[in-house]
Amino acid sequence: MTKHRMTLITLVMITLLFTANMAHATVYLDIFGKSFKRITIGIPPFKGENIDRSRMDMSELLNKDLDMSGFFIVAPQSLMDKELTDEGIEKQEIKFSNWKSIGIELLCKGKIQKINDDLVLEAFVYDTLDGALMLAKRYKTKAEDWRKIVHRLADDIMLAITGEKGIMSSKIVFTSGGKNRKDIYMADIDGFNIKRMTNYRSITLSPSISPNGRYLAYTSYREGKPNLYIIDIDKNKEAYVDRTEGMKTGTTWIGNTIFGYSHTSGRYSTIYTLNVENKDKNVVQRNDGITTSPSFTTDGTKMVFVSDMHGSAQIFIKDLPSGSPKRLTYSGTYNTSPVLSPKGDLIAFVAKFEGAFEICTMNLDGSNQRVLTVGGINDSPQFSPCGRYIIYSSNKGGRYNIYLMLFNGENKKMLKFTDGEETQPKFAP
Repeated sequence: MTKHRMTLITLVMITLLFTANMAHATVYLDIFGKSFKRITIGIPPFKGENIDRSRMDMSELLNKDLDMSGFFIVAPQSLMDKELTDEGIEKQEIKFSNWKSIGIELLCKGKIQKINDDLVLEAFVYDTLDGALMLAKRYKTKAEDWRKIVHRLADDIMLAITGEKGIMSSKIVFTSGGKNRKDIYMADIDGFNIKRMTNYRSITLSPSISPNGRYLAYTSYREGKPNLYIIDIDKNKEAYVDRTEGMKTGTTWIGNTIFGYSHTSGRYSTIYTLNVENKDKNVVQRNDGITTSPSFTTDGTKMVFVSDMHGSAQIFIKDLPSGSPKRLTYSGTYNTSPVLSPKGDLIAFVAKFEGAFEICTMNLDGSNQRVLTVGGINDSPQFSPCGRYIIYSSNKGGRYNIYLMLFNGENKKMLKFTDGEETQPKFAP
């Protein structure tokens, strides 16, 4: 048996062993604690023959992914001398004391091979303190899709170190355009693989995609008034349309088929839930004035929403189906755009302070309100599926762009997708 084949078999066995023991793995970072110490990780250029540019691009992208995560300090390449970068990728080939001496706590080593039209990446992550193997994975993809396996590696490193998978394989759905035309787009979180989802030459707003990725919901003026549309993406056809009079906004999903939105017509506002498949429609809240922006817990038992039932726009929470609304915000005259964390512990929302609109968070009972942004118009907060991140839009710098930050407001990063102003971001499966 060749040495290369033995290495691959060993790698597969290590991967299976690591996966089987993930439930008992050490969690290096308490990512939902009040504070945490970021871990310094070293990522030397991946090994590989006759693919020098690819191996550099892949290791550089992994550096960017882990930096964006907010939980790592990525060591600069200038810190690594030739002796370090010339090392092999397996444990017995690495002098961990040398890496530890320059402040590296975790070390990611990778090797790239081209097999026919495929690209294969073998990756190892070690703890430099004792050389413990934290992760061993083998990824395979078409050469043109190399970014995907790097994002998967970044997510797997997050899982190995924190116990929660990362978001770098995620997609974002958002609106982009100018004053008289906005369309819906979907893209990878790093700005690649942009796809236009609508092209109506009108205003299209409030996008959301069902957790299984099958349905896209949005509000559009394409027929002259703000109608609600739900598109079956798989079949490329309309699954539901609400053409009744009034404004339909706040599209959100409770599950793969249950959908929520608000409808304002005349003096009344109503929040509905709808089963897209059987068209069963239910009223969950109705009031005089404005009642909008519903967001539901993942089990559908609670809803937060905005209402002016007490005179100004404030945030309420309601136990479903029969509970009474409870007011959560009392500070200021404008609190809106609430969204529940998938963890069920936080609400992100927008509050007005001295002319600025800031992203804030609070507990489900309204306590512990925290302001996460500073200045400008910040809007449309949405949690990531893991609850660790908040994505939002902001006009800081004179135009609207999409930003990502940790749930505590740290590590803000501007994301860039199109040439237009970008708003109303949401995570997509």
